[in-house]
Amino acid sequence: MKRRVGLGITLAACAAVEAAEPTTVAPPANTAPVASVPKPEIKKPLDLRIGDVRKYMMPNEFREAIAAPDADKNTVVVEAKRELLPVDYEKPIPTWPLGPLYWALKNPANSWRILLPDINRGPSGPPDVVPPPVFRGGP
Repeated sequence: MKRRVGLGITLAACAAVEAAEPTTVAPPANTAPVASVPKPEIKKPLDLRIGDVRKYMMPNEFREAIAAPDADKNTVVVEAKRELLPVDYEKPIPTWPLGPLYWALKNPANSWRILLPDINRGPSGPPDVVPPPVFRGGP
């Protein structure tokens, strides 16, 4: 046992010494000189000019923007709708007797969800088929 520990320490020390002082190897004399690396091309700076605004706005919107008071000319309004991507935790978990266990084996990264209530599942029990009574004001 002591020999193995001593051998391991010796090998680690030799590896550290060799890594600290790498040997230099002279290149062979008959090799061709290495071609110099060409300088990368200078790219044009990014052009952030809008250009002709009339290409992007309808004529009536352009007239309204020109006729607006100064406070509105400095205001930028961005309107966009972004499509939401489906998220794994919104997908329903099976509810049949062994379904959650089977689902947890198929989805080990999300298996913790079987321990919590399912947010996509409706309330347990029979559905309310009778609507609640409507209160109508006094006599």
